[in-house]
Amino acid sequence: MDIFSEIEGLSGENLGSALFRYLIFNSQEIRDSIISLISDKSPVGPIEYSSHFACQTEYPTTHSQYGSGRLDILIQLDDVVVGIENKFFSQFQDNQPQKYSEAIKTVADSLTRINHSEVRSILYVLCPAGRKKEALSRIEGLENSGVITWEEVLAACKNTNNISNLVTKAVQGEFIKYFECQFSFINDFERKAIHMRRSFPEYGSPLQSELVGKLWSYLPSSGARLSNGKTWIGYYFYTDPDIQQQGWFGFVRAVEIKDKTDNDAEFIIASTYKPELSDDFQEVQLKGDNFIGAPGNTNSWVINFDCNWNSVEIWREKLSPYWGAIKDDLT
Repeated sequence: MDIFSEIEGLSGENLGSALFRYLIFNSQEIRDSIISLISDKSPVGPIEYSSHFACQTEYPTTHSQYGSGRLDILIQLDDVVVGIENKFFSQFQDNQPQKYSEAIKTVADSLTRINHSEVRSILYVLCPAGRKKEALSRIEGLENSGVITWEEVLAACKNTNNISNLVTKAVQGEFIKYFECQFSFINDFERKAIHMRRSFPEYGSPLQSELVGKLWSYLPSSGARLSNGKTWIGYYFYTDPDIQQQGWFGFVRAVEIKDKTDNDAEFIIASTYKPELSDDFQEVQLKGDNFIGAPGNTNSWVINFDCNWNSVEIWREKLSPYWGAIKDDLT
């Protein structure tokens, strides 16, 4: 299995799933450690694993009530089929992960008939530890389900020694560093926060760039390319043409804002819809009517964050209303 063909063009959750699959395919040691973790968390008793192993990502599913979908990871073992819904910071879609349960059971029933012995099914949500409570609420009442955290997966990988394949060993190290970076926030944010809004050098400062990069996955359908000029730095979101919304988030120089502001640089969100926001969002007007390419249809806010906004969970909660947009919001 070629690592480059596995990860080419992927990012975020898709990259995480592909790296997960590559490692458990190419390292017996990592595979044993991960399956041991899956077994320890199993709601259907211990998992046997000796002769059969298969794993694929983006497994297509159908559900009699919830329609079609794509399960992030599907693992087949001797006596169990394991489905994994992988979440970093994006919101759960409607009926996730319930919509995958029938497809996993169908695979298990097929293997039961082939093997002439019972094959069970389990559906896990794999998420950061900070989202465990939310994930548990999503599977409440769902049979044969559970939650595994990425921190537990990383611990299992770190405790794996004597990997003989040098390429896989290198990927293991990068895998661990990548996820530790994903799930940590800006180092020493409490001290740095005040400096992010003191000034706006042309094209933005390294600190401003670091924050908008960290927040890239916290808004829906964010564009992959940084949008910056002499007075702004950020990203567009809702870049999918099928979604009739537009938005942009990032830092701007105060001259881009009609209203009086307290800082030389401000963190703003501009969008074509108006979600219900907390008091930390101050509605303002931008001088450029065509700032996001929607003249006459742009709503803008300055976000009054402070040094206490020092975790992934706080930013994700504050920005979560932007995930609720639907096309009807345009009316």
